[in-house]
Amino acid sequence: MKITVEKGVLLNGIQTVQTIISSKSALPILSNILIEAHQKELRLTATDLDIGISCVIPVETADVGAITVPAKRFNDIVRELPGEDVNINTKKNNLINIETNSCQFKIMGLAQEEFPKLPDFKDKEVVKIGQSALKEMLQLTSFAVSVDETRYILNGILFRIHKNTVTLVATDGKRLAVVERKINQSMEKEIYIIVLYNFSFN
Repeated sequence: MKITVEKGVLLNGIQTVQTIISSKSALPILSNILIEAHQKELRLTATDLDIGISCVIPVETADVGAITVPAKRFNDIVRELPGEDVNINTKKNNLINIETNSCQFKIMGLAQEEFPKLPDFKDKEVVKIGQSALKEMLQLTSFAVSVDETRYILNGILFRIHKNTVTLVATDGKRLAVVERKINQSMEKEIYIIVLYNFSFN
């Protein structure tokens, strides 16, 4: 793998996916980010086995490939780099070379085969909601999510999707929060799903 990417773009991608990485994971691979270089894009993926996040950023790709890199160390290195293009390439034995015109770092990664595979949703129905709209809807409902682990079903937010409307509902048995927004597509099939809410994101 050999790529060139703008520092700010790479740092934003790293910080997007590493929010779910736990420093206390029993599996070392879960402390890593999977980076996959394709033509003109880099996919970064992280998971804690319950939640998975993928982010795609634009890059210049000389050689495609994939490897996993320690998330915290990768973030710390990129954050301290000067504000210029970053060159990343992999060597034998999972060695990763990170360099700019003025500095160079070498860190050890792990093979991509060790990273848990996330489910592929390409053939599933897709609902697109604007990021700012979804964030607002979560903020307006998450306060009512129950923290009582004995009432597991109330530890999440109910999503109802029908026609061109998305409705979010949360309750802890005493409070009830409901918010509804229109989307720019129509779903004839009525969909209900409960998404467990992770309070570490607050």
